[in-house]
Amino acid sequence: MLMKLPRIGIVDLAVVTVILGMAVLPPREMYASAATPGDDSTRFALALAEARTIAHPQDGAVLTDFARRLGDANQKDWAIEAAIAGATAAKGSPTEWKALLAASVAYVDKIEVVPALDFANRALTTCRGMSSGCPSWEDVRMSIYQQHLDAGIKSGIDPKLDPKGFREAGESALRTIRLNSGERERSTVPPAPQ
Repeated sequence: MLMKLPRIGIVDLAVVTVILGMAVLPPREMYASAATPGDDSTRFALALAEARTIAHPQDGAVLTDFARRLGDANQKDWAIEAAIAGATAAKGSPTEWKALLAASVAYVDKIEVVPALDFANRALTTCRGMSSGCPSWEDVRMSIYQQHLDAGIKSGIDPKLDPKGFREAGESALRTIRLNSGERERSTVPPAPQ
């Protein structure tokens, strides 16, 4: 009895050719680079800051450092996401206001001022509502920051189109005091009473 051999078609030959090609040809070279720019010490510092936020999710100071480092590495979306998640995790902790302020600063870095003002207002409210009291210098610093953002937004100037105009509108809401800034200003200031 004769045994019939199976017919070999074009598809069968193509499959065999591909398998032989994969077995004989060397593998393709693969290239990879770090997701964040900078040298090894910069990437290590960023990784360490991230590890600290994982170890201490309710610490607003640790989160602030991580969000700042992400912003410096031009990872602005990641900085916003991390700051918002950290603010949620820090809810009720003594440093919740720092996490909220970090979210605001992350939004400002991306030039999204409306959500930045929202988080600045929340940070200021949380800071002032603390039973142990918020440090007065931090309250003043956040108040100035919040007033600057608020005045810039109320001016109607789009900071993405006119960043200088937005900054000037924000600065116009704040009273500027210059000390020892030059002879011209000194001559116009009356002497202090004795």
